[in-house]
Parts: sequence; C-alpha cells; structure tokens
Amino acid sequence: MTELRGTPYAFLLWTWCVLACCALFLLLPVAPDCVAGTEQGAAASIYPKAGSYKLQRIQEVPSGWVLKESKWLPRRLSTYTTGKVTLFSFFYGVCRDPLGCPAAWAAFQAVHDAVKSDPELHNKVRLVFLSLDPEADTPEALSFYNTSMSTPEAPWAFLTTWSEGFLANILERMYVPAARERDPDGKPTDIITHLLKVFLIDKNGWVREVYTTSFLNPDVILSDIKTLLLEEN
Repeated sequence: MTELRGTPYAFLLWTWCVLACCALFLLLPVAPDCVAGTEQGAAASIYPKAGSYKLQRIQEVPSGWVLKESKWLPRRLSTYTTGKVTLFSFFYGVCRDPLGCPAAWAAFQAVHDAVKSDPELHNKVRLVFLSLDPEADTPEALSFYNTSMSTPEAPWAFLTTWSEGFLANILERMYVPAARERDPDGKPTDIITHLLKVFLIDKNGWVREVYTTSFLNPDVILSDIKTLLLEEN
C-alpha cells in the first residue's frame, strides 16, 4: 500500500491503458492478407533482386539449321535465339523421365504464364524447345504445340531438324550429351537419354545462364530474365 500511495496516479493509469491495449491486440485475429504478405516477403528475400547482380557471357549459341512450319522452310537457329531474351532447351514428344523433359516443360510453362501476366515482359521474352527426335517430331507433328502454346505476349517455338545428323552438331556445340537407348537385341527404342540443360540467352545470342534439374526454379529464371532486360535498358 505504501508503494501505491507513492506512485503517481497518472502513471498508474497510463500503465493500465498500455496493458489493456496489449491484451486487446493479442486477442485480435490476424488478417490472412498480412500473413500471406509476410510469407511472400520472406520468400522474395531468398533470391537476389533482379538487376542487383550480373550474368556473365558463357558461350555463343550455334547457328545450325532448324525447322518449324515445314521441312521445306529451314531457318538458322539464331532466328530463334536473337532479338529477344530466350529460354531454350531440348525435348522430345514421348519423353517420360520426370527429371527430364517434364521438368523442363513445367518450368517453361510457369515462366510462360508469368510473362503473359506481366505487361512489362510482353514480347520481350521468347521460349524455344528443340526436339531430340527429328524422326518422330516432324514439323507437322509439332504444329499443334506451335499453334496452341505460343502467344503474342510470350512466343513459344517448337523446333526440329531434318535428321539426327543436323541435330548432332547443335548438341555438340551446346555441350548436351544425348543418345538413343537400345533393346537387348540392339534395336533402337523410343527412349533418348540426355542431360537436361536449360539455357538463358540474351538478345545477342549469348548464353548467360545454364540451369540443370537441381536448379530449375522458375522464380530464379524470371529474376535472371529481368536482370538481362534491365541490362539492355
């Protein structure tokens, strides 16, 4: 009682108010948007901000002959790897290895959707798949993908070659090993073993980053794309 009599009334009132406010704050429900915002902020902080780092030149993309609309209309690969920031990889239509083409496809689809939804990226980014199986993946067979997947905001090209001979030169110069498996009788199967690599190429045709299965993160790829676009500006 002696201590209470010696304590100023205003101080006691202020202390009571602070404690009451703290208790009320703890009882209030946390808004879902605040939680989501906090989680998104934490996730975004994991990766460096676009433009805060530099991607070095690794190698020039070779300029072999490729096909898209028709086997009678060949174009140089550089047609599809210059002029825009390009995400490029190899695939083939019947690939079933979850760590191969399906993984690349999922990453490409995520990047494609992100580019379409961001007006600042419209028509500045291109996606390109080149088939490892020119015998099965003809221009006619790939026409469905070229018409259904590509959009004006984010063009997506599905390419092939005349033969494995034309493809081999591109694979060799991109340092991508690939070989068709054979059955016990030595006959070729429809399975092509290959090392998954996804290349990020600047508008001048230089590879600036290479992603493998362990590092195929769409958020990282998008940050690298934006870094190259900021560099160009």
